[in-house]
Amino acid sequence: MKTGTRIGLAIGLLTGAAHGAGFQLYTEGSTEALGQAGAISGRDDLTSLAWYNPAALAGADKTAIMGGIAMAQINTDFTTPIPDSDESMSDEWRMIPHLYAVLPVTREWTLMLSVNAPYGLVTEWSDDWVGRQIATLSDLKAVYVTPSVAYRVTDALSLSLGASAVMAEAELGSVTTNGLPSGMEASQTVTGDDLGYGFSASAHLDVAEGWAVGARYQSRVSLELAGIVEFGAPINGRLDAGADLTLPSTVNLGVANTSINNLSLGVDLVWTEWSTYDQIAIETSAGDTVAAKDWKDVWSFRVGGEYALGENWKLRAGYVWDQSPVPETTRTPELPGTDRQMLMAGAGWVWNGIGIDVAYAYLWADKGDMGTIYPLPGEFETTTHLVSVSGRYAF
Repeated sequence: MKTGTRIGLAIGLLTGAAHGAGFQLYTEGSTEALGQAGAISGRDDLTSLAWYNPAALAGADKTAIMGGIAMAQINTDFTTPIPDSDESMSDEWRMIPHLYAVLPVTREWTLMLSVNAPYGLVTEWSDDWVGRQIATLSDLKAVYVTPSVAYRVTDALSLSLGASAVMAEAELGSVTTNGLPSGMEASQTVTGDDLGYGFSASAHLDVAEGWAVGARYQSRVSLELAGIVEFGAPINGRLDAGADLTLPSTVNLGVANTSINNLSLGVDLVWTEWSTYDQIAIETSAGDTVAAKDWKDVWSFRVGGEYALGENWKLRAGYVWDQSPVPETTRTPELPGTDRQMLMAGAGWVWNGIGIDVAYAYLWADKGDMGTIYPLPGEFETTTHLVSVSGRYAF
């Protein structure tokens, strides 16, 4: 196989890992949102609505700022009938920050800023594991900076528009034997980045006493990742390459109820347009390469609640069922995606406008086989721990 074709395979891995960003861990909102499974689109009293549904904060009466960090530990085991070849992925804790600001302008107009990472992926396998020619490292960061403006149309209806600048970076590693003498291997590392743009629109409607609905649309974001492929010994070289990537559009639909004393409940449905990832289109010095992926659009179901325990404390809990977009044919070590479930709990404390929130979530996924396009038999099993802490101030 020619060197240019090896470049194509490496950039193909880059594209696959970027769409592995569909491996979303629900840490993009905030600690208060994570503790309620993100089922808050119908709410109107949470700072992190600056991301989930900015329209809900139209006419806010206080300036507010919130910042924090979530930490994720992903544990994936790969079992295979190949003797002495079972492997466990590195389970280091990874940090994901978030920042939100709400600035009332008039009784009708509110400005907001959201800085978060709704897409991201880190998987790291040992350099000598049996699947090293498929992937050893996949590290993607996609940070959204989203200013929004919301307008209260009537006492019941509010609308908003936002624009997102998306900064994406990826680093991926694997091992190749192509073009090398029998028994020899060389490491290959792919890095790429780009800046893309998107928009969002949302609405919030009070439909009856204690009942409200919310909806939010986030557009696709097109990225043209400019990449470099570096090869270790005995190849010792680097070449330019690139790949197009489209992050999917999403639609959130939520219902909230506050008719029970001290209790706020929410249910959200989230649709994600992962069918944008129907193929890989790669541009290399050796020409273009196209490979089918055939991902599908998926739904996520979220339910959560918050109970006010006196004036200063709030207790939270939630549940998520999340459908995987990955077909059986194309499941890979950088994204061993299967249907997932999550349970979470959290708490918040506030005094004189100062607040602290904490949350914990546990994710478990269905077992899934290696994609049938790869000549490597085996099964993946994934669990994830999430811990999040936020600080906030309203004045």
